[in-house]
Amino acid sequence: MQNFPLKGWARGRIFFGADGDTFCMWKLCLTLGLLFSVCSMAGCDVQKMSTLSELSRPYAGVYTCDSIRLGGQVISDSALSLELTYGGDFTLTYRTPNGDFGAWSGTYTVDETAEEITMSATKGSETLSRTYRFEDGVIYIDENFLGRPFIAEFKMG
Repeated sequence: MQNFPLKGWARGRIFFGADGDTFCMWKLCLTLGLLFSVCSMAGCDVQKMSTLSELSRPYAGVYTCDSIRLGGQVISDSALSLELTYGGDFTLTYRTPNGDFGAWSGTYTVDETAEEITMSATKGSETLSRTYRFEDGVIYIDENFLGRPFIAEFKMG
C-alpha cells in the first residue's frame, strides 16, 4: 500500500474496511451487481419507447393568429388564439369585431411525419374532429364558414 496515492486515514478506507479487511469491497461489488441486475431486467424495449419530440412536445404552447381571411377578404378586427397543452388538450379563444368573447376546447393529436394536427371537440353528444396542416411550427386552419372559405394561420409566440 506504499504506492497508493491517498495519504492518511483515506488510504485504507476507500476499498477496504477500517481494519484492512475486504468488507467494504464486498458491499460495493454487491451493490453494483444488484444495480446492474435491476437495470438489465427492467424490460425496456427501445423499439417501443417514444421519440424525444413526442415526450417533450415542442409544439405545446400558445399560438396567435397572424392572418385571418374569410372569402378572400382579410379580417383584422377579430382576435384568435390557440393554446396546446402538454396533456393533449387545446383551447381556441376568439374575440369578435363587436367585442364578444368565446372559446372552444377539446383534445388534439399531432402526427409529425404527416405534418398534421387533429383537433376534436365535443358539444353535447356530438364530437367534431378536423385535421389541419401543421408545417414548420405554423398551424393552417382551412374551413368552409357560411359558404365562404375561412383560412387562418397560427404561429407560436
